[in-house]
Amino acid sequence: MMRQILIIDDNVSDSNEIKRLLAGFGAEICQSLRIGMAKEDLMKFDRGDIVICDFKLPDGNAIELMEWLDRKDVGCSVFVTTDVETVADAVASFRAGAKDYINKRLIRELLIPKIKTLIGRDYDDNFPLLFSRKSDGCLRAYSAAHIVAPTNLNVLIVGENGVGKEPLAQEIYDISAKSNKPCVLLDCGTLHYLSLNHNAKQPMTLLDAVTAQFRKALGGTVILDNVQLLSLDMQSIVLHVLANSKHDTRIIATATPDITEMVAEGSFLSALFYKIKEFTITLPPLCECQDDIPLLADFYLRHYNIEFGKNIKRFDASAQKEMRLHSWPGNIRELKHVVRVAVLKTRGDIITKNNLELDTPASLVKMNFRLDDTSFEKAKITAAIAHTGGNMAQAARLLGITEKTLLIKRKKYGLK
Repeated sequence: MMRQILIIDDNVSDSNEIKRLLAGFGAEICQSLRIGMAKEDLMKFDRGDIVICDFKLPDGNAIELMEWLDRKDVGCSVFVTTDVETVADAVASFRAGAKDYINKRLIRELLIPKIKTLIGRDYDDNFPLLFSRKSDGCLRAYSAAHIVAPTNLNVLIVGENGVGKEPLAQEIYDISAKSNKPCVLLDCGTLHYLSLNHNAKQPMTLLDAVTAQFRKALGGTVILDNVQLLSLDMQSIVLHVLANSKHDTRIIATATPDITEMVAEGSFLSALFYKIKEFTITLPPLCECQDDIPLLADFYLRHYNIEFGKNIKRFDASAQKEMRLHSWPGNIRELKHVVRVAVLKTRGDIITKNNLELDTPASLVKMNFRLDDTSFEKAKITAAIAHTGGNMAQAARLLGITEKTLLIKRKKYGLK
């Protein structure tokens, strides 16, 4: 069953580790540092969703959170985690409605299996999404992943937001020679908070905090998620840690395509860039994977049928056409959202185009479609066709080519 899971923990490294262990469950995983920050997301939760909350947080505790959830009639499942177990806190947690009260040292052994049972699915149920894809770009990416996985090369996975870079990084680790050693997931967007997780009486510098995270890998694997979000100072720290590590730690990094431009303009250190990109895998955007759209849509339809207790059979021809023409700027993440809302809105057993909430962001309207060079040619053609609603004459004008040339290029790329 497709679920939402929210991790509320002000210790960023603990939160990231829980997120890593939940990878592959097919759930949408969110993170929050505070209870107050999480409340807006929690108002959208239902009885199938899960909250993993540290017992003590800067703006309250798990008991107060569960009391608030009860007042708001948000019927999700809450698991409480803690660094220090006490009988009083355990009793209070269970009385407030917690599913369990678990020491953080036993997250892997106790929490993860219980969530797996609650969700009622196997770890790898989501991975057919990776390996049954039909598009050439995805097949090349996953073939490359299996080739490089057994080696000790550092890997850089490049792709737009929402294309599935983190699950692929996790898969590389799972089938690598280091799968018997720890894997530490570091969210580069929150890495600068690490030093805040320590006792004020024993301050720790960012260098010490990052070094401590890398040491947790014990010569295993560190996944640097969204490495392009590192500030120059943080890049220097990570590079220093890598250069001075006594362990043979493997790095699997993910990044958006603009990282190469960042290197060229000096906003990303070239020394770090070439350190982490000994082997590069590129995941294509969904707009270049039209053959995968029906496969993915049907996959999420089945799961959201279970979530909402429905029995919707399929997408009709109008819905399929709309999805095929849409440019999917949010990639798979956007597709999941569109299908989820469509399943919720549909009253019968067939989803029509009227049930699809497909937005065209302002950035797409202002996009430069002209084919002045061959860079991203297929993506531009797909986006132009989607932007004009399938009107080939208008699409050709946007692209700055003739309809005949557009027809030739559509045949070249297998675009309908």
